[in-house]
Amino acid sequence: MNSATHPCSSTTEVRDATDEPAEDPARFYADIIEGLHAIAQPLTILRAAMEVLALPERAAIDQRRYLDISTKQVERTCNLFSCLQDLVAAKLNEAQAVRFDLWEVLSPMIEDRRASLQASGIGIVVARHEPEEPVVGDVERTEQAVAEVLKMAESLSSRGDVIELHASRAHGFCELTLQNTRGHGKRMSSPDRLGLSLAAMNIVSQRGRYRFEEDPFCVSLALPVQESGE
Repeated sequence: MNSATHPCSSTTEVRDATDEPAEDPARFYADIIEGLHAIAQPLTILRAAMEVLALPERAAIDQRRYLDISTKQVERTCNLFSCLQDLVAAKLNEAQAVRFDLWEVLSPMIEDRRASLQASGIGIVVARHEPEEPVVGDVERTEQAVAEVLKMAESLSSRGDVIELHASRAHGFCELTLQNTRGHGKRMSSPDRLGLSLAAMNIVSQRGRYRFEEDPFCVSLALPVQESGE
């Protein structure tokens, strides 16, 4: 697809299966470093909270508050560590290659996310372009990639925004694009980037393509199409 007409028109990152040789681990190592940086923040907060809780009983502190802080940071750390584990697994383990209907797999997830978006005052519009052939890829990795991108789109959107989800076929691929055409001006955090790295790895590891534009937010995920008659 011509980059000038691509929805992610000012793409800041492109990943393609042909660009990810196994002998060149530089990008993977950079993703791991990003993940470790993300985990460092909640651990630092947790350590400070535990130091406060260790103060003598006579110290006037709100123990409930610091217990709540500790619980929240433990949960954040566990989620980030799980994301990092999934990233390594996607890199080291071969993806499945099965024929499946993309919309049949993703529709329930999108509808579940719609309720969360509406509660935050954010709309979602879905546009499909028929006809559509089945894609060839890994169902679990595809679900995880789209879930991460939807979560990120919600995180970077504000009340009144609309997330647009488009699906189309081009050059032997089914391309799913999620975008918010309104600029958000928000700086992405290390956890944000770790989530998108996982989405990218999940797609590229199954011979797919990934494009990303930070602001306005736009992510494109493309999987090979099962051609008619194959």
